[in-house]
Amino acid sequence: MNVLLCLTLIVSPALHSAVQEDQRKADRAKALMDLLAAGKFDAFCAEGDETMKAGFQPAAAAQLWANLKAQLGDFKAVEGAQAAPTGGHVSVTLTCRFTQGTLKLRFVLDDNDRLAGLWVDALDRDVSYEAPSYVDRAAFEEVDVTVDAGSFPLEGTLSVPKAAGRRPCVVLVHGSGPHDQDETVMANKPFRDLAWGLASRGVAVLRYEKRTKKYPRGIAADQITLDWETIDDALAAAKLARTRPQVDPKRVFVAGHSLGGFAGPEIARRDPQLAGLIIIAGTVRPILDVVTDQLNYLAAADGTVSPQERAELNKNLDQIAKIRAREAESLKANFLGAPGSYWLRLNDVDSAAVAATLELPILIVQGGRDYQASMKDFEVWKQRLAGRKNVTFALFEKLNHLMIAGEGPSAPAEYGVAGHVDEALIERMAEWIRK
Repeated sequence: MNVLLCLTLIVSPALHSAVQEDQRKADRAKALMDLLAAGKFDAFCAEGDETMKAGFQPAAAAQLWANLKAQLGDFKAVEGAQAAPTGGHVSVTLTCRFTQGTLKLRFVLDDNDRLAGLWVDALDRDVSYEAPSYVDRAAFEEVDVTVDAGSFPLEGTLSVPKAAGRRPCVVLVHGSGPHDQDETVMANKPFRDLAWGLASRGVAVLRYEKRTKKYPRGIAADQITLDWETIDDALAAAKLARTRPQVDPKRVFVAGHSLGGFAGPEIARRDPQLAGLIIIAGTVRPILDVVTDQLNYLAAADGTVSPQERAELNKNLDQIAKIRAREAESLKANFLGAPGSYWLRLNDVDSAAVAATLELPILIVQGGRDYQASMKDFEVWKQRLAGRKNVTFALFEKLNHLMIAGEGPSAPAEYGVAGHVDEALIERMAEWIRK
């Protein structure tokens, strides 16, 4: 018998069985997706294993679905499914089409087909972008680049002023979550606003896709650290910027937003060649304190706290207390999209202490309407870095967490309204960089 044919006959039944099993798991994930889309949150959560049932209850499922619909519109269909083994379980990633974008939702299934994990791997909203009036598109050009800290190359863009001579350059570092290079949040693209606004004013800007978006399963969830998620790529981006012929290598800055601002001092500590650090809406208090405030704020955002909201809030606060106490099960359980161990590692970071050791110029920018990195954080920055001549503070009263102007208390719904980073902020950054 032909050897190749013989091998094919031997291997084919196993391959066929594996394909069948993958299809069965994919069908199981689609059935779970149907429950979510139908609003059957009790039935959905009843399909979880014991850990999921304890940590992800119907109110949380309802909130997750409401948040997804707020960002993506109505659910239309599952367009694809991909199964893969994950730590003894099987993960099925569904590509889901909504009226305003696509979602990659990962279902982790155990041997009994119970739901053992649920992860948003990627969310891409169909956003049309209209440049703000403060952008002069004729003043700069854009060049594709690749940021590579080792095993995870990332697509990026360098916005370069057309004026002659080497220019200062700002590397933009993302906030929490899997972001594209524009840091698209619902209807807004704050990093494109910053890049184009600064490039229109003679400052080059390098922005890149975040590692957790490009490689959502690049590492086990319980192994994700601030280094892996943010710092390593920011350092690689700054190094890359110094090699570009259009950039003055002695005037490369890092500007971190939200989590990127929180990580900014450590990035600057590790790269002594940086010319300066900009912290935009960066938290500085222990992250579990920040999350506690966010949860309380959102629960009362409409003026009342319903019994259902109170129950969900209390469950989350109880989970935070368990993470603080380093209870083993809480460190494994999914909390707000990440294992408790991830939150505990962030909670132990003291960004202000690191910033106090730095001698390079630092600009700390805060929006007065920001409830995610609130005025409490801004006051702590000011207290911890008081008297340091290398630190400048700038408060913009009407700006929210995305540095977009508005009126009244900020709420997540306003992120769904297209706007732009405030021109006054961009002018302030450009002026500070030029000095």
